[in-house]
Amino acid sequence: MSALGDTHTIAIAAPKRGIMSRLSTGHVIMILAGLLAALLNFTLLQQRDEVFQVVVTNRPLLPGQTVVLDDFTHAEIRASEKLLDTLVMADVVATLEGQVAVRPIAVGNVVSATDFSPAAAPLEQRAMSVPVDADKAVNGSLTTNDIVDIILVDDGRASYVALAIEVLAVPVPQDGFASTANYAVTLSVDDETALRVASAIGIGELHLVRSTGSQMADVEFFDPTVPETGDAKAGGETSSAGAGEG
Repeated sequence: MSALGDTHTIAIAAPKRGIMSRLSTGHVIMILAGLLAALLNFTLLQQRDEVFQVVVTNRPLLPGQTVVLDDFTHAEIRASEKLLDTLVMADVVATLEGQVAVRPIAVGNVVSATDFSPAAAPLEQRAMSVPVDADKAVNGSLTTNDIVDIILVDDGRASYVALAIEVLAVPVPQDGFASTANYAVTLSVDDETALRVASAIGIGELHLVRSTGSQMADVEFFDPTVPETGDAKAGGETSSAGAGEG
């Protein structure tokens, strides 16, 4: 024993380091990446759970066909807001009642407001499809709401069938081009004009010309009541363009 008495060794513990001081920059980046991934997955899952009810066709629709509610049903889809803005939602399907299809729509297809146009019914008109070659209908460039005049050419003789007729629907071009044959344009016609056009279809070749709205005098109009015998196939002369208006 020394004069100073027993010697005791005292160990002093080092101060504890906080958890953040023990994490390297790499650890922090990994943790943040994991949190961001979890947040992204949560967001995507929420979007996948969000569905919208849209209108789809219950049966095939043809251009010029007046639609009723039974022509439609609804389906649930997931889509972007941009796409949804173009579609008809199920809760407003009633707005399609009585409208006219402007293009062929297959069964089960979603529909948009641009697939239809207001029917001629408010004006007590009828929708009538008129077969005509595209090259005799402004080369297939007619569009919905155009105004046309109808001309009949029979045995080299031309006469007007009707004037200022509204176009309700035209065939949808394939690959950007209208077919040169079997081109049927849907027109808005009244009772009398419908009968006159139907008679003309069975007699000769029809031409649809985009109307200028100009007044015409001393032009010949087709008269379906004139017998197709001798020189009286196409009817007589009239000095009033209004006699052929639909």
